[in-house]
Amino acid sequence: MSSTVMRRTVEQNAAPVRPARARGRLPSPARLGVVTFVAATVAVPWIVRSDLWMGIGIFALIASVGALGMQVITGLAGQISLGHAVFMAIGAYIAAWLGVDHAQPFWVWLPAAAVVAGLAGAVVAPAAVRIRGLYLAVASLALVFIAGYVWEIWTDVSGGVNGRQAAPVVVGGQNLLDGFWSGDTEVLTVFQAWWYFALAVLFVVMLLTWNLRRSRLGRAFMAVRDRDLAAGVAGIPVTRTKVTAFVISSAFAGLSGALLTAYMGYFAPTQWTLMLSVDFIAMVIIGGMGTIAGAVLGAFFVTAMPQLVMVVASYLPFIAQESGVEGGFTAPLLAQFLYGLVIVLVLVFEPDGLNALCRRAIAALRGRAEGGAR
Repeated sequence: MSSTVMRRTVEQNAAPVRPARARGRLPSPARLGVVTFVAATVAVPWIVRSDLWMGIGIFALIASVGALGMQVITGLAGQISLGHAVFMAIGAYIAAWLGVDHAQPFWVWLPAAAVVAGLAGAVVAPAAVRIRGLYLAVASLALVFIAGYVWEIWTDVSGGVNGRQAAPVVVGGQNLLDGFWSGDTEVLTVFQAWWYFALAVLFVVMLLTWNLRRSRLGRAFMAVRDRDLAAGVAGIPVTRTKVTAFVISSAFAGLSGALLTAYMGYFAPTQWTLMLSVDFIAMVIIGGMGTIAGAVLGAFFVTAMPQLVMVVASYLPFIAQESGVEGGFTAPLLAQFLYGLVIVLVLVFEPDGLNALCRRAIAALRGRAEGGAR
């Protein structure tokens, strides 16, 4: 061996070895954001004293679970499905059948709702994923109408037009819809108890989605989304990947449906409408496609916007509060107008949604802070 080669070998061996970043570990800014989000959401019930806004917040947490399911199939796998409401209904009816008819606890009926909804998605998916784009949207639209007819005639399960009682969430022998008590002392109100329960479920689903997005399967989803033909040439089983995305999305939807009805306490077949599925598509579009934060931000925006409009409209003399006013511009009409306007504005000016806006705002604040420190 020549002296030059020996010198290079010694230099390479003596070079300091940089520790590799642990796989799956968040970078420090993202880790700080996660800690801030967890701390803020845990503190919400002790800061917000309005029952109205706490109730809206709980609905938003539950909707976030379903939005993450829509994010998997639309944001990650690039498929457009209008059948989300169907799988939410399946999860709700399975939960009611186990939790009410068979008196099973929530740790039985809640996972079962996700599993059965996922299995239902596995039955539908092989036929649905062979088409794509608007054709898949139309096919899933047909599924909504077929399921609506089934819920109306299968009264033993759905309760028919009168609806049925939802499965209760019982923790320590206490129904969370009654709050959480220690003897005669109320430890948590109904809203506080349900906020923490829904938040715990959401954290689990967010963790699953985050790991899925970084996994080999998640990368396959995104490859199929970007170019399914190229993904197939690269060796990715395109049909199986789409089916898997459909199944996971359906499972999250079933979980969200079970949570939603448990919080409501009572539900009817008429609530599983096409508009419910459209709302979830709007959540991922407004929040930001393909991101976990985007699904949560979109869910909170879509859920809270009608009430925000009602609050603002109360200070505007030219807007009527009730929808029965003839020839007037009402608050519900304004909410619908803004709903559509926000979707158009996001698609035209900020396709990455609220998540991108928040990231830019945080980056600007960090830049100012660093500039001031210098």
